[in-house]
Amino acid sequence: MASDIRAIAGAVKHRAPVSDRTLYMRATKRISPIAQDSVPTTDEETGISFQTYTSAEGVSFGLALPADAGAEGGYDIIVQITAPIDIGWAGIAWGGAMVYNPLSVVWANGESVIASPRTAYGYYQPEIYTDGSLELLKGSSANATHYKVTALAKGYSTWTDFDGNVANLDGSAQVRFAYAYSTTPVDDPTSVESTFSIHDSVGRWVHDLAAARSESFADWVEANTVTAPPSNGTAGGFAQQRQRALRQRAPLSGNGTVAREERHPLIPQLRDSAKFITRRQANETAHA
Repeated sequence: MASDIRAIAGAVKHRAPVSDRTLYMRATKRISPIAQDSVPTTDEETGISFQTYTSAEGVSFGLALPADAGAEGGYDIIVQITAPIDIGWAGIAWGGAMVYNPLSVVWANGESVIASPRTAYGYYQPEIYTDGSLELLKGSSANATHYKVTALAKGYSTWTDFDGNVANLDGSAQVRFAYAYSTTPVDDPTSVESTFSIHDSVGRWVHDLAAARSESFADWVEANTVTAPPSNGTAGGFAQQRQRALRQRAPLSGNGTVAREERHPLIPQLRDSAKFITRRQANETAHA
């Protein structure tokens, strides 16, 4: 800890640039021992029992896991995010930092809600997370005072970290998460791909995932699955469709194999992110 403080102080003193990798490593460094911040709650509308954390701003994050969720990851998660209606968007970082881990960002859309799977490869606008999905369940709506999103998160307990290695969410442990929110509404509340402003507030907490496990998980999913056709607020099939499109346009080298840079899991994503930024800057200039 002391060495981190000295490194940060030195960087400030000499105005040395701090890389994304350095920021990522500092943000995701484990702190031990840690005390849990989540408490058991039950949602009356869905009957689901969660371990829930509520921030000082009144944004709550509830998680429910299957009974066999463990250190190897690979399991689904029920997530419920509730926020005051004046919160433009709220999000959770599943790896405890903004970059190189899955994000779930939610907002109100009239009397309905949107759940957007996101990820970021730098400190700029997160893009759609194509390795996971958020499927809206019953208990998702908005009214005059609050909005509530209940979703089945698939692909959120295992992901690729900064170095291209597999990272797992230990469902048998106490785990540190991060949240962010903004009071500024998203640019297009009807679209799961909407852009949105930088956060007004960020924070971290420790969630007791072991206590969030339940033998009733599968029953809760079955009882609360929405049978209507997917809407813009349901990101279930969206990620898979986008991933197929990306695979179809993957560039090939002369011998018919994927070009070397494409083999690294982060290079094409970083390149696409840079293109996204360039397009957005061009649009902003055109509308100035």
